[in-house]
Amino acid sequence: MILADSLSTRISGILLAGAAAILGVVALALAWPSPEGGVGFLRLPLPSESAAIVAAVEASQGEARPTVIGGLDAVGVGVRLSAGFPTPLAGARLVGPEDDRYQSYAAALGDRTFQIEARRLLRHASGVRPRAIVRLSVRLASGEVLVLQRRAPAAAKDRVVRGALALSLVSLLMLVMLALAVRQTARPVADLAHAARRFGDDLQTADLPLRGPKELRDLAEAFNTMQARIRGLVDDRTRVLAAIAHDLRTYLTRLRLRAEFIADPDQQARAIGDLDEMSALLDDTMLFAAGQDQAPAPLSDLRSELETVIALRREMGQAVRLADGGAAFARVSPLALRRMVGNLVDNAIRYGGETEVSLERTQDQAVIVVADRGPGVDPENLAQILEPFTRLEASRSRDTGGAGLGLAIVRGLAEASGGRLTLGNRPGGGLRAEVRLPIAS
Repeated sequence: MILADSLSTRISGILLAGAAAILGVVALALAWPSPEGGVGFLRLPLPSESAAIVAAVEASQGEARPTVIGGLDAVGVGVRLSAGFPTPLAGARLVGPEDDRYQSYAAALGDRTFQIEARRLLRHASGVRPRAIVRLSVRLASGEVLVLQRRAPAAAKDRVVRGALALSLVSLLMLVMLALAVRQTARPVADLAHAARRFGDDLQTADLPLRGPKELRDLAEAFNTMQARIRGLVDDRTRVLAAIAHDLRTYLTRLRLRAEFIADPDQQARAIGDLDEMSALLDDTMLFAAGQDQAPAPLSDLRSELETVIALRREMGQAVRLADGGAAFARVSPLALRRMVGNLVDNAIRYGGETEVSLERTQDQAVIVVADRGPGVDPENLAQILEPFTRLEASRSRDTGGAGLGLAIVRGLAEASGGRLTLGNRPGGGLRAEVRLPIAS
């Protein structure tokens, strides 16, 4: 199915179908019956041609006559001399004067005596009419009979085999040239698709080379321009966010120092709490923006990293455990991995209480699963909660869920590592979050 849906296969199929149609038309033209009867390349000579052959044989004398007859003996038609009119061919019938073809030969041969034999009768409007003339016999002035006869089927078969072999060689040569042409045309398109996928994982990927036909070169140039603009926009966004974060941190530090001088302890605690939430929100926002620009990461032992994260959580008194399982390796930053697992565990504990983390492995993916036994999420809201600053709980308090960037950060970090985040409800209640990462050897 994939092969049949490729651009090169479709182009090859169209061109091969056209070539087959051309060969079919040529073969049909060669095999189309002539008006005088018989297949085009196996018919008897036309009346004028037959008269010329008879005149040439009559003009030759003595030892020259066999030489002339040998030269006139063609592939499709045999020419020989006979002492008299030959015995009629089996299954053939003589064509009478009432046939218009007989009149044509009579006009060309003059007063010479001749007879025409034909096979394969065909029902005609005026009655039964012979279709294919197979032999013409003409009496010469010397009394001998010149016989012009279609070759036996074996000769026709030999000619057809030779023609089929020639057509096969031509078709093979055409197929090779077609494959080279299609490959040169379709390869830049495949390179473009590969570059687009690579650019989604690494913004610093190299530009496409400009090669191929003009239209494909223009397409590659447009892709390179788009790639440069996107890279510039991302760089500008990162610089703007970094500048904003730097300035905001300066003001937050000042406000934190001033909050220490608030006389009312309750108001002081509230002010410091608000500043801490603003600082945490700023950290999450910066991490969400930077998580989509990650460079290729080193190889990480997922089982070891998960054991470290879960051990720290248990020391903090959180009800989380790591299920038994095998090891797996993936190219992901340890810091990014810990942040992904930490965010998912925080959500699971906040809404579901006891949490289980497991590491599963498929043929080409490592799957980190964080599952809880909380209320779960309505199916129509599963995709919605992955969007940044989206929460199903109306409060913006850190105690009840924060600003709604936790899952968006996990998704961004997972995609930057070549993986993805999926959410689903567990049978019996609860939410199951899966981070799928490509396995690395």
